[in-house]
Amino acid sequence: MAYRFAPGDAGIEAALRRIAAEQLDGALAALASADADLERSVHGVRTATKRIRALLRLLRAVFPGYSEANAALRTLAARLADVREAQVLLATFDSVAGESGGKTLAAFRTSLEADEQTAALRVRGAVLEDARARLLALRAASGDWRLERDGFGALRKGLRRTCRKATALMAEAAGGDIEAFHEWRKHIKDHGFQVRLLHDIDSGLAARGEMLGRLGDLLGEQHDLCALEARLHDRKEKALRRLEKAAIERRQSLEKEALKLGAVLFEEPCKARLRRWERAWDDWRDAG
Repeated sequence: MAYRFAPGDAGIEAALRRIAAEQLDGALAALASADADLERSVHGVRTATKRIRALLRLLRAVFPGYSEANAALRTLAARLADVREAQVLLATFDSVAGESGGKTLAAFRTSLEADEQTAALRVRGAVLEDARARLLALRAASGDWRLERDGFGALRKGLRRTCRKATALMAEAAGGDIEAFHEWRKHIKDHGFQVRLLHDIDSGLAARGEMLGRLGDLLGEQHDLCALEARLHDRKEKALRRLEKAAIERRQSLEKEALKLGAVLFEEPCKARLRRWERAWDDWRDAG
């Protein structure tokens, strides 16, 4: 079933358990293919954990088990982070360097490949087995997750917090704060996942979800370029300085595009949007 609240769910609590189980099953399936394609496997596990954590953050105010479950997911994702970051850094280098040649760039790329291979070796074996054990433990525990409230009231505080935080961070990012861009990216991902969860209640949410997906992609690439810039910083070779300059120019272009899109997405005040979504939720549940 899709990652969204469904008419067949008995309530938010039932939806929480169903969606978490589906995502955890998907993560376990992704993990099973690690020998054939480690990159795709790790990406699948991390995507599933991000979806579950976004759901848990949405329900944090009414979910007594939030801290324990979120900590378990955070630890699981962190143990797989090194290999994913190494893979992305290499891909980002290739996207900026393009067909550029030369011994300096070739040597730099070789060092990135070595980092990726080292990270992959570290993850294979014990780390993957640990990840599987953690996923299985979460899968078993998720069947007993309970909420203190049902209906839109269970969602309101989480939706309001994410919307307000994303709006505030966008304003900080507009001032050129790189760290604000990174934090904004995280809240845009959460907001995007939350909109996907609400997808069926309002026909307009499909378009918003697509725009949030685009914004998330822009901010994700911006984040990846920052990582490449950090790796290139203070390097004296002319070819690497040119590459850093190209990365900075692309990042700044992405930031401008992201801020323009963000201004459209968050033009409506959070309070008004939540009122509209609550009415849509009530109508949807009544119709169901």
